[in-house]
Amino acid sequence: MTFGQYMRPSKRHMPVSEYITPEAFENYRVLGMQMGFRYVASGPMVRSSYKAGEFYIKSMIESDRAASTS
Repeated sequence: MTFGQYMRPSKRHMPVSEYITPEAFENYRVLGMQMGFRYVASGPMVRSSYKAGEFYIKSMIESDRAASTS
């Protein structure tokens, strides 16, 4: 899951109506993990594909390790 901040690319685009605080992004990340998502990227520069492949592979490796130690 990803949470990001809309950033106005130019004056021709919609203005930003609210800037999200770093604390709020961290709260969103924690909430997503508590809901059972394997990975949550949350921050002002996060986009929908934000390091998706890297974290998917990391998650799969960690799952395999956990399964082999139990």
